[in-house]
Amino acid sequence: MRVQILKPASSASLRALTEPAQLAKFDEFAASPEELYALEADGTAVGWMHLHIPSEAKYSAFVYLYVIPAKRRRGIAREAYREAERRIRAVGCDWWSSYPPSEIADAFSLAVGFIYTNTNHYLVWHGTAEQIDYPDDNIRPIEARDIPEGPAIWSREYARMHRDLGLPYDEVVTTPGQIEADRREIREHPERWANVWLLEQEGRLAAYGALFTDGDGVGGVAVDLACRGRGFGTRMTAFLTRESIRRGYPHPCLYCEAGNNDALHIYEKLGYRITSSETVAVKTRTSIREDART
Repeated sequence: MRVQILKPASSASLRALTEPAQLAKFDEFAASPEELYALEADGTAVGWMHLHIPSEAKYSAFVYLYVIPAKRRRGIAREAYREAERRIRAVGCDWWSSYPPSEIADAFSLAVGFIYTNTNHYLVWHGTAEQIDYPDDNIRPIEARDIPEGPAIWSREYARMHRDLGLPYDEVVTTPGQIEADRREIREHPERWANVWLLEQEGRLAAYGALFTDGDGVGGVAVDLACRGRGFGTRMTAFLTRESIRRGYPHPCLYCEAGNNDALHIYEKLGYRITSSETVAVKTRTSIREDART
């Protein structure tokens, strides 16, 4: 069955295909007609897709698929999704989530080539100044001399955390060319790395921390395995929270994988509270390469 993704001539024809229970969702997406697509299989209209692709932010792509009941379980959504994913990956997005958590969404994610799914908690800070009043000595902005060791803390420990949870995850291995490019970029464009900090203790890099691109929350915290148990993760998270607030965001946010109880304990101690959860679907680089061959 040949599936095509087309810009619709009008949204009215797609709305006529839509079940009553999905009309509110369709009307929400129809407000952005440039992101609405018709799905056709063998020349016949079989559904629609809303596809938002950000211009540069990696974590805000969005895809929603609807296939009419009579045409389901024929691989239509799978084929449409593969094309949507190709377009999303072209801008560098590598994070997928389904909100709220759903067994159906999990099953679909695995069917289209994801390796695993896991629940991810979304936390928002509603604490007090006293809760995040930790010393920030030895926390400094990343510098060219910190490449590749600084970012490697995040890559290594993020992968380790997933493996500890029983979830496969590839550690990013930086090439010599990328190392030199990153060093040059920090020297020439330090503003592009203005959201990244390191905690240096006794002459060694002990922890990594970063805000989201727009600064509204904690994008990542990692402590080197050899330096755990000394409060570095707490100090870095508290520092990033204060920095986000200083930039004008009174309620910073962050994400935490279900089962990562040590990190969750730190976040809640500092004043973060779970406000929602979502399913995150992950493809390793190996599975991405396998997809490309199919």
